[in-house]
Amino acid sequence: MMRRSPALTRPHVLPAAAGVLAMQALAGCARPEVEKSIGFDAGAHAAWRAPGRASIAGEGFLRRPNGWLARCSGGTVYLAPASPYFREWVEIHRSGGRVANAAALDRLHDGVVRKTQCDATGRFAFEALPAQRWLVVTRISYQGVGWNADMTLAAEVETKAGEATQVILSNPNRI
Repeated sequence: MMRRSPALTRPHVLPAAAGVLAMQALAGCARPEVEKSIGFDAGAHAAWRAPGRASIAGEGFLRRPNGWLARCSGGTVYLAPASPYFREWVEIHRSGGRVANAAALDRLHDGVVRKTQCDATGRFAFEALPAQRWLVVTRISYQGVGWNADMTLAAEVETKAGEATQVILSNPNRI
């Protein structure tokens, strides 16, 4: 059983206009802006807002060039519906772009995107989730002599009622 500090792992729903949507964390300054082709439909995302009996427990880390691990310790982990709308967001970033007007779009997602924080060992959890498919996203930065990195990791997972889904965000999940 994984011990978690409630202060670090309690999921929160992003308030409207508070920070940037989960996928905005993927944006880099030099990336070209890309207009989304899929619009946000609040009704189509209603099932992801509902409370449920599923959970996600995970860990976020990268193996650095020297073999040591860089963990998401203290970093934010976002949980977004694995809907066509949010999958497009990830694909835009995977292709090297960033979503145009992302901060304004963020206001549309109030109550749909959840977030939590990694503990000191890079572990995180989301509780009371409905049985759905989700995108789990975090960002990890590290520095060393002659190299540094700031990478976004994303994975798609499915939750089932009454079950804890395990996820590891690591090098293969880089986008």
